[in-house]
Amino acid sequence: MIVAFTNQKGGVGKSTAAVHMAYWLSQRQKTLMVDADAQQSSSVWTKSLDLAYQVIQDPEDLFEKIPELATQYSTLVIDGPGSLSETTKAILARCDLALVPCQASGLDLHSSHKILRFIKHATELRSGYPKAALFLSRATKGTVLEREARVALSATGTHLMKAAIYQKQCIADAPGQGCTVFQMSGKAAAEAATDYEALFTEALEVLNER
Repeated sequence: MIVAFTNQKGGVGKSTAAVHMAYWLSQRQKTLMVDADAQQSSSVWTKSLDLAYQVIQDPEDLFEKIPELATQYSTLVIDGPGSLSETTKAILARCDLALVPCQASGLDLHSSHKILRFIKHATELRSGYPKAALFLSRATKGTVLEREARVALSATGTHLMKAAIYQKQCIADAPGQGCTVFQMSGKAAAEAATDYEALFTEALEVLNER
């Protein structure tokens, strides 16, 4: 199983979700984090968690190495770059599931159409793969903005996950503390952990849909 987090914008919670999924999956099966983002924030964080990772940013290297690595691990979690690039195309050419985080803002909703076009092209070439899903990231729960964002994203034709990741300080603090919210104490961390688990469980359901 190869899961990629991809978006053409940075700062949408892409790397944070990728690292949390890698940690969550690592408690269940042999998992490798592949850091394809130029900032390399996910590999630094993953190293502090003592999880397996590789930094691969060259598009040709990604295209060639991903299938090989997939034979060595049950799951690869790929943190894609915050751009539309040849690296993004290489990832979409190899992953089974593309997850696209999107913030509930007008600019983010508008720009999501660009990455969805990339995914659509890959899906046409690969006879239905990668499966794809959008999810709200860094949202404020129960707001008009969240409801409007759900309406807008539902109209894209790409699956919008019911689960969402809501803005919490503990999520922002996790990288600096070298941990995930699954390892943190307190009510906010427990709520964030529940949100991430719901997101990842739903993502696997999307992948397994026929």
